[in-house]
Amino acid sequence: MPRPPCGYASRHVIKCVFSMRYGALVGETSDVKKEQVHMDFSKLKTADWLKVGGAAGMLIFGFFDWAKFDFMGISSSGNNVFNYPVRGLISWILVIGVGVVTLLGAQGKKVGDFQWPILSVLATAVATVLMLLLVILGPDDSGVDFKPAIGLWLSFISTIVALAGSVMSFQSGGGNLKDLTDVEKLKKGFGKS
Repeated sequence: MPRPPCGYASRHVIKCVFSMRYGALVGETSDVKKEQVHMDFSKLKTADWLKVGGAAGMLIFGFFDWAKFDFMGISSSGNNVFNYPVRGLISWILVIGVGVVTLLGAQGKKVGDFQWPILSVLATAVATVLMLLLVILGPDDSGVDFKPAIGLWLSFISTIVALAGSVMSFQSGGGNLKDLTDVEKLKKGFGKS
């Protein structure tokens, strides 16, 4: 079936728009080959699995209840990552960002001119410290003394898992944790000499 010329008649307008937008009408074959993107999970090492798993856990558990309140036998829980913009949301973004960069690197895509192993250690370390502060100091809100709920604990564990994967990846690439105290190596990590 040949394609109708655009503007041919009102009943063919839908076919024309569909043809222009999606390349072929139903029943037609197109000579255009579409690029398919496949994720080869065999390229992921153990450290990469830890980073991606920590990011997935942080993504999921960020929506669970992070705070609970117990008073005279009455218990209530609520709040999530979005109720704690400094300690919670920044940690959430950092850990998920490390997971995304890890997956893109496994696909062979280059994300910026950065040394991602050292940056992933820094990002997950900052996220872990922020989450540790949230766990220790408690997810207090408006002067109410809340206790950490299951979502906060699982998110904290996910952050530690991502940090462990980042450290393993950094060390397997020849990095040394003492490099994190060298300002020149940190500048190189951000693509600056």
